Amino acid sequence: MTMTDFMRLPTEAQWQWARVAGWPGPDGSSSSTDHIMGVRIGITSGDWNSLQYAANRHDWRYFLGRLMGLGGDFRAEADRAYRDDCISAVRAALSGWKLAVAVARCHARYAGLRVGARFAWTQAQRLTNLQWAPAFPAA
Repeated sequence: MTMTDFMRLPTEAQWQWARVAGWPGPDGSSSSTDHIMGVRIGITSGDWNSLQYAANRHDWRYFLGRLMGLGGDFRAEADRAYRDDCISAVRAALSGWKLAVAVARCHARYAGLRVGARFAWTQAQRLTNLQWAPAFPAA
């Protein structure tokens, strides 16, 4: 799988396949709130339309990384995209000091992901999900 393929959002068919195969869907922002300064960045939902939220896109990418047994460079790119998606969301909704605080929080969440989310990209998780990989639908 290329980085471009990995970063591409799933088709609705791929999403539905993953849900039928047993993936529960995104759980929003796992270790913090689903908002940054009032701007929603995640939601617990199995709905394909929930991909509008940064945390939900990030959850998809972690699922895909585990499914395909991808290396740490893919995890790093998923984490950077989460940070950048969060920054885009807060920039679209906030200004002034609230924007400055929100951007700082986006960077803090990114740092937390880099340190604390390794467990979500573990070999045990990969092995659990690899059984599904051969049947994953093409884009």
